[in-house]
Amino acid sequence: MIKNQYELEQLAKQIAQDAQQESLEFGTDAYDYMHQQCDGHEDVIYTYKAIELCQNCDTDDGEYQLEEIDFKPASFGDYACKLAYATLFQACVYAFDDLPNKELD
Repeated sequence: MIKNQYELEQLAKQIAQDAQQESLEFGTDAYDYMHQQCDGHEDVIYTYKAIELCQNCDTDDGEYQLEEIDFKPASFGDYACKLAYATLFQACVYAFDDLPNKELD
């Protein structure tokens, strides 16, 4: 369970590094890989964990992303899970953008 902003950023960095490696080794789309990892992450799919992530981390970027797509939640739990996803995914994108460019050895 992600308990604070530091843990969120460390997880995002790991997912971004894995996405870069997958892209280099197998030619997969890094953003699609990050989406899949975030979309299935336990802190996104379990409502109580999503609420904890939202409570303990900066969700401003995630809230902005949901506003951009005009997301209309069906329930509080739906909103918490989508906000947790958007927050984690955006953190991954930032971490990925900060990675040094690598080429397959």
